[in-house]
Amino acid sequence: MKIINPTPVTDATLVSSTIAEDDYSAWSDAVTYAAGDYAISVATHTIYRSLTADNLDNDPDLEQAALADPLIADPTIINWLVIGATDRWKLFDSKPTQAASDADNITVVIAPGSYIGGVAGFGISAASVTVSMEIDAVEVYTNTLQMTDETAVIDWFSYFFTPVIELSEFVFTDLPPYADAEITVSLDRAGGIVRAGQVVMGEIWQTGLTFADGSGFSGLDFSTVEADIFGNLTRVTREATRLSNFQVFLDATQLLSFDTRMRSLRGGVAAVWIGAEDNRKAAINYGILRDYRVSYQTPDYSVIQLETQGLV
Repeated sequence: MKIINPTPVTDATLVSSTIAEDDYSAWSDAVTYAAGDYAISVATHTIYRSLTADNLDNDPDLEQAALADPLIADPTIINWLVIGATDRWKLFDSKPTQAASDADNITVVIAPGSYIGGVAGFGISAASVTVSMEIDAVEVYTNTLQMTDETAVIDWFSYFFTPVIELSEFVFTDLPPYADAEITVSLDRAGGIVRAGQVVMGEIWQTGLTFADGSGFSGLDFSTVEADIFGNLTRVTREATRLSNFQVFLDATQLLSFDTRMRSLRGGVAAVWIGAEDNRKAAINYGILRDYRVSYQTPDYSVIQLETQGLV
Protein backbone atom coordinates (compact mmCIF):
# COMPACT_ATOMS: atom_id res chain seq x y z
CA MET A 1 0.00 0.00 0.00
CA LYS A 2 1.10 3.53 -0.75
CA ILE A 3 0.11 6.88 0.75
CA ILE A 4 0.71 10.26 -0.88
CA ASN A 5 1.32 12.91 1.77
CA PRO A 6 0.15 16.07 -0.06
CA THR A 7 2.43 19.05 -0.63
CA PRO A 8 0.42 22.30 -0.55
CA VAL A 9 0.22 24.31 -3.77
CA THR A 10 0.70 28.03 -3.13
CA ASP A 11 1.18 31.24 -5.10
CA ALA A 12 4.92 30.63 -4.86
CA THR A 13 4.77 27.11 -6.31
CA LEU A 14 2.03 27.44 -8.95
CA VAL A 15 4.08 28.40 -12.01
CA SER A 16 1.18 28.62 -14.46
CA SER A 17 -2.37 27.53 -15.15
CA THR A 18 -4.48 27.67 -18.28
CA ILE A 19 -7.48 28.60 -16.10
CA ALA A 20 -7.82 32.36 -15.71
CA GLU A 21 -8.77 33.82 -12.34
CA ASP A 22 -11.62 35.92 -13.71
CA ASP A 23 -14.72 34.32 -12.22
CA TYR A 24 -15.89 37.80 -11.12
CA SER A 25 -14.33 41.22 -10.71
CA ALA A 26 -11.79 41.56 -7.93
CA TRP A 27 -13.14 43.15 -4.74
CA SER A 28 -12.50 46.89 -4.55
CA ASP A 29 -12.97 49.28 -1.66
CA ALA A 30 -14.26 51.86 -4.17
CA VAL A 31 -17.20 49.74 -5.34
CA THR A 32 -20.58 49.59 -3.60
CA TYR A 33 -21.94 46.06 -3.77
CA ALA A 34 -25.63 45.25 -3.73
CA ALA A 35 -27.01 42.21 -1.93
CA GLY A 36 -26.31 39.19 -4.14
CA ASP A 37 -23.33 40.69 -5.96
CA TYR A 38 -20.20 38.58 -6.34
CA ALA A 39 -16.54 39.51 -5.99
CA ILE A 40 -13.28 37.60 -5.75
CA SER A 41 -10.20 38.06 -3.63
CA VAL A 42 -7.03 37.56 -5.63
CA ALA A 43 -5.09 37.39 -2.36
CA THR A 44 -6.94 34.36 -0.93
CA HIS A 45 -8.37 33.13 -4.27
CA THR A 46 -11.88 33.11 -2.82
CA ILE A 47 -15.29 33.90 -4.31
CA TYR A 48 -17.56 35.98 -2.07
CA ARG A 49 -21.22 36.98 -2.33
CA SER A 50 -22.52 40.16 -0.75
CA LEU A 51 -25.17 39.62 1.94
CA THR A 52 -26.03 43.28 2.43
CA ALA A 53 -27.06 46.25 0.34
CA ASP A 54 -24.81 49.33 0.06
CA ASN A 55 -21.84 47.11 0.91
CA LEU A 56 -18.95 49.59 0.65
CA ASP A 57 -15.39 49.30 1.93
CA ASN A 58 -15.97 46.05 3.84
CA ASP A 59 -12.96 43.88 3.02
CA PRO A 60 -14.23 40.26 2.83
CA ASP A 61 -10.81 38.78 3.66
CA LEU A 62 -10.53 40.89 6.81
CA GLU A 63 -14.08 39.94 7.77
CA GLN A 64 -13.28 36.22 7.47
CA ALA A 65 -10.06 36.69 9.45
CA ALA A 66 -12.01 38.38 12.25
CA LEU A 67 -14.61 35.60 12.31
CA ALA A 68 -11.86 32.96 12.54
CA ASP A 69 -9.81 34.69 15.27
CA PRO A 70 -11.19 34.24 18.82
CA LEU A 71 -9.18 37.26 19.97
CA ILE A 72 -10.88 39.62 17.50
CA ALA A 73 -14.46 40.72 18.11
CA ASP A 74 -16.81 39.42 15.45
CA PRO A 75 -18.18 42.04 13.05
CA THR A 76 -21.55 43.47 14.08
CA ILE A 77 -22.87 42.85 10.56
CA ILE A 78 -21.75 39.96 8.35
CA ASN A 79 -21.44 41.43 4.86
CA TRP A 80 -20.00 38.53 2.89
CA LEU A 81 -20.69 34.84 2.29
CA VAL A 82 -17.84 32.54 1.25
CA ILE A 83 -18.83 30.65 -1.91
CA GLY A 84 -15.58 28.75 -2.48
CA ALA A 85 -12.29 28.88 -4.31
CA THR A 86 -11.89 30.58 -7.66
CA ASP A 87 -11.80 28.25 -10.67
CA ARG A 88 -8.03 28.57 -10.98
CA TRP A 89 -7.59 27.33 -7.40
CA LYS A 90 -10.37 24.76 -7.17
CA LEU A 91 -7.83 22.12 -8.17
CA PHE A 92 -6.03 22.64 -4.85
CA ASP A 93 -8.80 23.42 -2.31
CA SER A 94 -9.32 19.90 -0.88
CA LYS A 95 -12.88 19.80 -2.26
CA PRO A 96 -12.86 17.34 -5.18
CA THR A 97 -16.60 17.66 -5.89
CA GLN A 98 -16.25 21.38 -6.68
CA ALA A 99 -14.62 21.14 -10.06
CA ALA A 100 -12.99 23.70 -12.32
CA SER A 101 -13.77 23.48 -16.02
CA ASP A 102 -12.45 24.70 -19.34
CA ALA A 103 -12.75 23.85 -23.01
CA ASP A 104 -10.38 21.28 -24.57
CA ASN A 105 -7.62 21.36 -21.98
CA ILE A 106 -6.60 22.20 -18.43
CA THR A 107 -2.87 22.40 -17.79
CA VAL A 108 -1.09 23.38 -14.58
CA VAL A 109 2.65 23.66 -13.99
CA ILE A 110 3.89 23.38 -10.41
CA ALA A 111 7.38 23.79 -8.94
CA PRO A 112 6.91 22.34 -5.44
CA GLY A 113 10.52 22.77 -4.36
CA SER A 114 10.61 19.34 -2.74
CA TYR A 115 10.60 15.68 -3.66
CA ILE A 116 7.37 14.58 -5.34
CA GLY A 117 6.90 10.85 -5.76
CA GLY A 118 3.24 10.71 -6.72
CA VAL A 119 0.55 12.74 -8.49
CA ALA A 120 -3.17 11.98 -8.26
CA GLY A 121 -6.38 13.53 -9.53
CA PHE A 122 -10.01 13.29 -8.41
CA GLY A 123 -13.30 14.50 -9.82
CA ILE A 124 -11.76 14.29 -13.29
CA SER A 125 -13.72 14.44 -16.53
CA ALA A 126 -11.30 14.21 -19.45
CA ALA A 127 -10.33 11.91 -22.29
CA SER A 128 -6.72 11.61 -21.12
CA VAL A 129 -4.29 12.88 -18.53
CA THR A 130 -0.57 13.42 -18.97
CA VAL A 131 1.90 14.02 -16.14
CA SER A 132 5.43 15.14 -17.00
CA MET A 133 8.49 16.34 -15.09
CA GLU A 134 11.27 18.68 -16.20
CA ILE A 135 14.65 19.55 -14.74
CA ASP A 136 16.22 22.69 -16.21
CA ALA A 137 13.86 22.48 -19.21
CA VAL A 138 14.85 18.84 -19.85
CA GLU A 139 12.02 16.31 -19.65
CA VAL A 140 12.91 13.44 -17.34
CA TYR A 141 9.49 11.81 -17.03
CA THR A 142 6.19 11.62 -18.89
CA ASN A 143 3.21 9.30 -18.63
CA THR A 144 -0.23 9.40 -20.25
CA LEU A 145 -3.38 7.61 -19.11
CA GLN A 146 -6.63 7.21 -21.05
CA MET A 147 -9.57 8.02 -18.77
CA THR A 148 -12.11 5.52 -20.09
CA ASP A 149 -12.90 1.96 -19.05
CA GLU A 150 -13.37 -0.24 -22.13
CA THR A 151 -13.51 -3.61 -20.36
CA ALA A 152 -17.29 -3.82 -20.94
CA VAL A 153 -16.71 -3.85 -24.71
CA ILE A 154 -16.57 -7.57 -25.52
CA ASP A 155 -18.23 -7.79 -28.96
CA TRP A 156 -19.57 -5.63 -31.81
CA PHE A 157 -22.91 -5.05 -30.09
CA SER A 158 -21.29 -3.70 -26.92
CA TYR A 159 -18.86 -1.67 -29.04
CA PHE A 160 -21.74 0.27 -30.59
CA PHE A 161 -24.29 0.32 -27.76
CA THR A 162 -22.51 0.10 -24.40
CA PRO A 163 -22.20 3.58 -22.80
CA VAL A 164 -18.68 4.92 -22.39
CA ILE A 165 -17.60 4.58 -18.77
CA GLU A 166 -15.47 7.55 -17.75
CA LEU A 167 -12.86 7.13 -15.02
CA SER A 168 -12.85 10.03 -12.58
CA GLU A 169 -9.55 9.51 -10.76
CA PHE A 170 -5.92 8.72 -11.56
CA VAL A 171 -2.62 8.21 -9.81
CA PHE A 172 1.03 8.02 -10.88
CA THR A 173 3.58 6.88 -8.29
CA ASP A 174 6.71 6.36 -10.38
CA LEU A 175 8.04 9.91 -10.67
CA PRO A 176 11.84 10.11 -10.38
CA PRO A 177 13.28 11.54 -7.13
CA TYR A 178 14.14 15.17 -7.92
CA ALA A 179 13.72 17.99 -5.41
CA ASP A 180 13.80 20.93 -7.83
CA ALA A 181 11.60 19.75 -10.69
CA GLU A 182 8.68 21.37 -12.48
CA ILE A 183 5.68 19.06 -12.78
CA THR A 184 3.06 19.53 -15.49
CA VAL A 185 -0.40 17.99 -15.29
CA SER A 186 -2.41 18.20 -18.51
CA LEU A 187 -6.03 17.08 -18.90
CA ASP A 188 -7.33 16.86 -22.45
CA ARG A 189 -10.59 16.40 -24.35
CA ALA A 190 -10.45 17.78 -27.90
CA GLY A 191 -13.68 19.57 -28.76
CA GLY A 192 -15.20 19.06 -25.31
CA ILE A 193 -15.28 20.32 -21.74
CA VAL A 194 -12.60 19.23 -19.27
CA ARG A 195 -13.34 19.22 -15.54
CA ALA A 196 -11.00 18.72 -12.62
CA GLY A 197 -11.95 18.57 -8.97
CA GLN A 198 -8.56 18.07 -7.36
CA VAL A 199 -4.91 17.58 -8.26
CA VAL A 200 -2.74 16.26 -5.44
CA MET A 201 1.00 15.63 -5.33
CA GLY A 202 3.51 14.80 -2.64
CA GLU A 203 6.00 12.34 -1.23
CA ILE A 204 5.07 8.67 -1.12
CA TRP A 205 4.93 6.56 2.01
CA GLN A 206 5.23 2.84 1.33
CA THR A 207 3.14 1.17 4.02
CA GLY A 208 3.24 -2.61 3.87
CA LEU A 209 1.33 -4.69 1.35
CA THR A 210 -2.38 -5.04 0.78
CA PHE A 211 -3.58 -8.66 0.93
CA ALA A 212 -5.35 -8.20 -2.40
CA ASP A 213 -4.59 -5.69 -5.13
CA GLY A 214 -7.31 -3.28 -4.07
CA SER A 215 -9.55 -2.54 -1.10
CA GLY A 216 -13.00 -3.08 0.27
CA PHE A 217 -15.25 -0.06 0.10
CA SER A 218 -18.74 1.21 0.75
CA GLY A 219 -20.67 4.35 -0.07
CA LEU A 220 -21.42 7.21 2.30
CA ASP A 221 -24.33 9.39 1.16
CA PHE A 222 -25.01 12.76 2.79
CA SER A 223 -28.45 13.00 1.20
CA THR A 224 -31.57 12.76 3.33
CA VAL A 225 -34.93 11.07 2.72
CA GLU A 226 -37.69 11.86 5.21
CA ALA A 227 -41.24 10.53 5.30
CA ASP A 228 -44.23 12.38 6.73
CA ILE A 229 -47.10 10.62 8.57
CA PHE A 230 -48.71 9.75 5.24
CA GLY A 231 -45.56 8.20 3.81
CA ASN A 232 -44.79 11.04 1.41
CA LEU A 233 -41.06 11.37 0.88
CA THR A 234 -39.02 14.56 0.97
CA ARG A 235 -35.67 14.05 -0.68
CA VAL A 236 -32.64 16.32 -0.38
CA THR A 237 -29.81 15.22 -2.65
CA ARG A 238 -26.33 16.02 -1.38
CA GLU A 239 -22.83 14.78 -2.12
CA ALA A 240 -21.71 11.20 -1.56
CA THR A 241 -18.27 9.73 -1.01
CA ARG A 242 -16.42 6.44 -0.61
CA LEU A 243 -15.34 4.70 2.57
CA SER A 244 -12.29 2.56 1.80
CA ASN A 245 -11.18 -0.37 3.94
CA PHE A 246 -7.60 -1.53 3.49
CA GLN A 247 -6.18 -4.74 4.94
CA VAL A 248 -2.43 -4.24 5.18
CA PHE A 249 0.29 -6.83 5.84
CA LEU A 250 3.12 -5.12 7.76
CA ASP A 251 6.45 -6.26 9.18
CA ALA A 252 6.21 -6.20 12.98
CA THR A 253 9.37 -4.09 13.24
CA GLN A 254 7.60 -1.29 11.33
CA LEU A 255 4.65 -0.93 13.70
CA LEU A 256 5.97 2.08 15.61
CA SER A 257 6.89 4.02 12.46
CA PHE A 258 3.48 3.17 11.00
CA ASP A 259 1.75 4.43 14.14
CA THR A 260 3.81 7.62 14.05
CA ARG A 261 2.79 8.32 10.47
CA MET A 262 -0.88 7.62 11.14
CA ARG A 263 -0.84 9.94 14.16
CA SER A 264 0.57 12.69 11.93
CA LEU A 265 -2.60 12.37 9.81
CA ARG A 266 -5.03 12.66 12.72
CA GLY A 267 -7.52 15.50 13.00
CA GLY A 268 -8.82 15.34 9.44
CA VAL A 269 -5.52 15.72 7.56
CA ALA A 270 -6.16 14.57 3.99
CA ALA A 271 -3.93 12.15 2.11
CA VAL A 272 -4.17 9.90 -0.94
CA TRP A 273 -4.62 6.25 0.05
CA ILE A 274 -3.66 3.74 -2.66
CA GLY A 275 -4.59 0.08 -2.43
CA ALA A 276 -4.07 -0.45 -6.17
CA GLU A 277 -2.89 1.93 -8.88
CA ASP A 278 -5.37 0.56 -11.44
CA ASN A 279 -8.00 3.31 -11.30
CA ARG A 280 -10.73 0.89 -12.43
CA LYS A 281 -10.57 -0.90 -9.06
CA ALA A 282 -11.90 1.99 -6.93
CA ALA A 283 -8.93 1.49 -4.60
CA ILE A 284 -7.65 5.09 -4.61
CA ASN A 285 -9.15 7.45 -2.06
CA TYR A 286 -8.39 11.09 -1.34
CA GLY A 287 -9.59 11.58 2.17
CA ILE A 288 -9.10 11.36 5.90
CA LEU A 289 -8.13 8.53 8.21
CA ARG A 290 -11.12 7.32 10.24
CA ASP A 291 -9.59 4.38 12.06
CA TYR A 292 -6.65 1.99 12.14
CA ARG A 293 -6.05 -1.05 14.31
CA VAL A 294 -3.91 -4.17 14.48
CA SER A 295 -6.30 -7.07 13.96
CA TYR A 296 -3.73 -9.89 14.05
CA GLN A 297 -0.13 -10.06 15.21
CA THR A 298 2.73 -12.55 15.31
CA PRO A 299 6.37 -12.04 16.31
CA ASP A 300 7.22 -11.34 12.66
CA TYR A 301 4.27 -9.60 11.06
CA SER A 302 0.97 -7.85 11.73
CA VAL A 303 -2.31 -7.38 9.93
CA ILE A 304 -3.66 -3.85 10.08
CA GLN A 305 -7.15 -2.65 9.21
CA LEU A 306 -7.35 0.89 7.82
CA GLU A 307 -10.53 2.84 7.15
CA THR A 308 -10.53 6.12 5.24
CA GLN A 309 -13.29 8.52 4.22
CA GLY A 310 -13.14 10.40 0.94
CA LEU A 311 -13.49 14.17 0.85
CA VAL A 312 -16.39 15.81 -0.98
